[in-house]
Amino acid sequence: MILRPTWTEINLDAIRYNFSRVKEIVGLHTGIMGVVKADAYGHGAVSVAKLLEQLEAAYLGVSSLDEALELRQAGIRAPILILGSVLPDLHAISGDPVLSSVTFTLCTLDVARILQKEANKQQRPFRIHVKVDTGMGRLGVWYEQAAKWVKNLAEFDALQLEGIYTHFANMDERDLNATLEQVGRFTWLLEMLEVQEVVTRYRHAANSLAVIRLPASHFSMVRPGIILYGVWPALEPLADSEQISLMPALSLKTRVVFLKHTPAGRSLGYGGTYTTKRPTRIATLPIGYGDGYPAALSNKAKVLIRGMQAPVVGRISMDQTLVDVGHIAGVQVGDEVVLVGTQGEQRISIEETSRLAGRIPYELLCGITGRVPRVYHNTAVLSRGAINCAPAS
Repeated sequence: MILRPTWTEINLDAIRYNFSRVKEIVGLHTGIMGVVKADAYGHGAVSVAKLLEQLEAAYLGVSSLDEALELRQAGIRAPILILGSVLPDLHAISGDPVLSSVTFTLCTLDVARILQKEANKQQRPFRIHVKVDTGMGRLGVWYEQAAKWVKNLAEFDALQLEGIYTHFANMDERDLNATLEQVGRFTWLLEMLEVQEVVTRYRHAANSLAVIRLPASHFSMVRPGIILYGVWPALEPLADSEQISLMPALSLKTRVVFLKHTPAGRSLGYGGTYTTKRPTRIATLPIGYGDGYPAALSNKAKVLIRGMQAPVVGRISMDQTLVDVGHIAGVQVGDEVVLVGTQGEQRISIEETSRLAGRIPYELLCGITGRVPRVYHNTAVLSRGAINCAPAS
């Protein structure tokens, strides 16, 4: 039961459709790691992970041990890679068999020693993937040092080196030269490791855009994130050949809770940033920046009511947003309002909303707060919702 009439709808069939599109691109012999960190980009990690497990994703990607534990406690049995670094202190859950059921990213020998000790304690091997820095400058062993560094892991007999990976820094730029250089560095390292007779099951680098734009980066597994949720990752338009048909999975909805006839010349909201120019009707919506609908959209965004667009007026507050519905006949308390998604023939995309807010789509999706319930459903007809998912120029 939704007591506060603000919610998100997650179309699981859309995620299933987008996963199939990725599979078509990478082929049957390349694994797919479904990235479900940050609560599956605001879509609900447990529900999405269950679906990806059904779809036989090779791996699930999370940011932290906490996120991995949430999935295990929910009964998810698929392989899980913790993409972030863990602190060399696991005493709080030492001995917990869940530690041996997840895969750790490794890029320091201090953490390797801790994992080795814990693995010996549990008398079972721990799987690890080594993170290599080929140009991102965040986590990872520098690629020039990585071959020697990996060789030093031989002393840790309780750690099973299952994978090696890197991450791209400039994939959303039109010019791919910087990314191609990273691919070259990673490929060189893999060749060096083969000389050392170090062969891993998984070698992965490709994020969402690399899945689409750069087949040379697919290796044995890819890591799509935001495209699984039907959202275009790049801020700039790319070539037609680099576009892909996706189906947005998330809609953000609320209802009209109050209506007021308002004369001309009345200031609305904090700071009086909007003044009515004519007699009109103002609708109050029970959603605001406390729900993840950014204040930066004040006096900019539009919503959908009765299949028509209505402008947001005044400053968005923590719990409430005002919209002008004077031009829409018959609006009533209880009417459904779409802030992101489709109503009738009209659509408001997360990409469009993020541009108005001066943010990236990732930030808006992840910013939808926990007090907004997620409602899951499937649709029978996918073709209606599939769109050519690339930003307008």
